[in-house]
Amino acid sequence: MNTVFGKRYYFHKPVLLLLMLYSATVINTSAQTYTGQVSVDALYQNYQKGNLFTAQASSFYDGQTGKIITHYLSPTEFYKTINAKGETTIFLPDENTVSFMQNSHYSSKTELLYFFVNNLTQDMGLKHEGFTQIDTRREDNYIITTWQAPPGMQAISSVELVSENFTPIYAQYFDNKGAVKRKIYYYDYYIGPQFLLPQKITEISYTADNDSTIRRTTFSNIKTGFEADDRLFDFKIPEDAKKVDF
Repeated sequence: MNTVFGKRYYFHKPVLLLLMLYSATVINTSAQTYTGQVSVDALYQNYQKGNLFTAQASSFYDGQTGKIITHYLSPTEFYKTINAKGETTIFLPDENTVSFMQNSHYSSKTELLYFFVNNLTQDMGLKHEGFTQIDTRREDNYIITTWQAPPGMQAISSVELVSENFTPIYAQYFDNKGAVKRKIYYYDYYIGPQFLLPQKITEISYTADNDSTIRRTTFSNIKTGFEADDRLFDFKIPEDAKKVDF
């Protein structure tokens, strides 16, 4: 059993790390949603203080229902199912346990896969979080927009987004002293029939002690439409699975 933010969790530590390290930012959902199906494989890497944490997973997105099903293969096997209402289910096959949670702030619409599949990249979710666009400028082939943080946000004062050909390639977050606190690089894009998806995303976060955390997400084996691997869509939690607290 683990305690995080005053709540009790019964998952193994690797499961908790995956859920906390690789949760996506809340996004703007005003664009037209993609109604097809998408499957991807993902490699997650988190490097901090000389330690490398790695996880592998496969995800399936169903545009008709807005549901995303992810099968984490390592370091601990488990299934995560999340829908547009924020209803989340975690199933650990080795222990045959299932947990439920509902939080609209962490719905499938906040997942990284949903974000890019539905072309929600104009403001990268900043408008939804209360940021206000205060400047737009062009440098060579790049469009740079500056966003001011909402009142009350202490860690971040502004964000700059850089796009090339209307495709996000870089973002940097500044604190109140003007120092860069986070850098995110989007690159090696998959060009699909209806959306673009960066196959590699690297995020560098700087801490107060001049250290940094590097997170890298690598997507591969991207399939869409009828070619999408829908085996996860048919996944069912066993009826005899034991319910435990999330």
